[in-house]
Amino acid sequence: MITQYEVIGLLNEEIPQPLVALPTKASLHVYAAIHALCDHTRKAVEEHNTALARKCFKLAEKLYRQGDNVVRLLVENCFVYSFSSFMPKDNFKKLAVRSFIPDCLYSVYIKQVTKSGN
Repeated sequence: MITQYEVIGLLNEEIPQPLVALPTKASLHVYAAIHALCDHTRKAVEEHNTALARKCFKLAEKLYRQGDNVVRLLVENCFVYSFSSFMPKDNFKKLAVRSFIPDCLYSVYIKQVTKSGN
């Protein structure tokens, strides 16, 4: 199980550039790390860097599947919630981005979208 205290190390191992400028409070480190992953993923999608985008989504899936409750909640409420902000308007491009998103994360996204639409 990946704990909230292991997230920053894992992200910095997996992603080539250091992602996170750490806040002063240790309890906020995991929050900053997940937000940095969101920003990194958004940038990769916008720049059409498919290899990096795939890597970011796979890493988020790993955090979601193997993370403790705090990590899972942050992936759901920060990372998955951010999908709408970088999902292209063009249907063809949207399908391309969708192909990068692991099914478990996409199903959470669909639940969020349909829940907010009520």
